[in-house]
Amino acid sequence: MKPPGQVVGGVYLILVGVAFGALGVISLQDPDYWEPVTVLDYASIWTYSLALVLAGPALIILVRQARAGQGATALAWIIAGAAILTGVANAIEDGFDQEAFGVLYLAGVTPFFLGQILLAILLGLGDRRAFALVPMFTFLGALAFNQGGGILIGATWAVFGILVLTGRTAGRDPSRDDARRPEQERRPVGSVEGTS
Repeated sequence: MKPPGQVVGGVYLILVGVAFGALGVISLQDPDYWEPVTVLDYASIWTYSLALVLAGPALIILVRQARAGQGATALAWIIAGAAILTGVANAIEDGFDQEAFGVLYLAGVTPFFLGQILLAILLGLGDRRAFALVPMFTFLGALAFNQGGGILIGATWAVFGILVLTGRTAGRDPSRDDARRPEQERRPVGSVEGTS
């Protein structure tokens, strides 16, 4: 039986992927989110806001799954806050036509998307480099957002969610690897003991 946290985390990440994927499909229809009139225009605003608010906690799940260091974890918390701020500010600015919230939107969206690059670099420097693909593809999808880049972001997070759900992100426990090796092969790094 899978641990409840693994199931909840995996399903949550898949939901993030679905939100961004739906937004990517909507963005291909060229909605007018600046001056919304149609249902599609409003759907683009609310889906974008929802996807960003959901992305905040997803980033924390990402760094926990990656067993990231303190730097990447601190950055993920900052980016997560920026994502939530962006989603809420966008909903108020465009959804309720309150232009004053545009400043808060910019204060959130800039660190959210640019922070993806730095997070990808920090995760890429760690032991579990594959996790760097998630923020990297999130950033690449953001660059092509109006051309359906949300689909790339959505697919990235959904695949990550499936990997978490199936337990494929757990990695190997190094202490178990040591137990399988013969005693003479278990030496500290840099040890010359037992060499000829």
